Amino acid sequence: MNRRKFIKLVNGTFIGTQVTGCSGNITTFEKRHMNIELPEFSKQNLHLQLDRLLKAFESKGMYVSDSLLPSISEVELKKKCSWFPGELIEEIVALYEWKGGQEKDAWESEFPFWFRDNSFCSIKRAEIEYKSMMASYGTYPPDHEMLKFSFPIASFNGAWYVIPTKKHSLNSALKKPIISVFEGIDIYFYSIEKMVETCVEWVEHEKYSIEGLSLQSIEMEIWRKHNPGIFSQEI
Repeated sequence: MNRRKFIKLVNGTFIGTQVTGCSGNITTFEKRHMNIELPEFSKQNLHLQLDRLLKAFESKGMYVSDSLLPSISEVELKKKCSWFPGELIEEIVALYEWKGGQEKDAWESEFPFWFRDNSFCSIKRAEIEYKSMMASYGTYPPDHEMLKFSFPIASFNGAWYVIPTKKHSLNSALKKPIISVFEGIDIYFYSIEKMVETCVEWVEHEKYSIEGLSLQSIEMEIWRKHNPGIFSQEI
């Protein structure tokens, strides 16, 4: 599995705590990104992009539909997520109103529904992954409160993509980014919509295969296109 081979740049760092910091001060990254204006969240747009991502996978012979569960209503979602102490914000509700996540863990699925290198969690899987995350990364006091209220929407082999449902300490310029919890805690995408848009362009690319994009430079180009300035060397 080489999906994590290129999670770091040439200088070996993402935009994590060394750039965004956990102090109350505005960082260089934040100053540069104070003018970011993301469109208001749209459930319709998210669903359209998720449909497009599904079609992109299946056009490559990766039949991800076979592993996805039916959608979950907001009422049912709240019942199933009584274990989560945070608010089920509209981004989370909209995601699971599209599909109910992946039935099996990525290890057990022939064609996982990937968000780059983590697969879409079912609610049952999300609970397991949340507890695992809190038992490891969540025991570190400076990160505990943020992770406690962060919902894992995707995971794989001890790594998670989470959405913070309360104020986070990584970057005040991005309110609800997708945060990677793996060998650090770092912002990977501006928002869930930006994550899916990025994934769509990756998977639609002619050089995408079951192992991901074969050319790392292309992956980075697309990543920056949808999340400009996201990497530390661009500060």
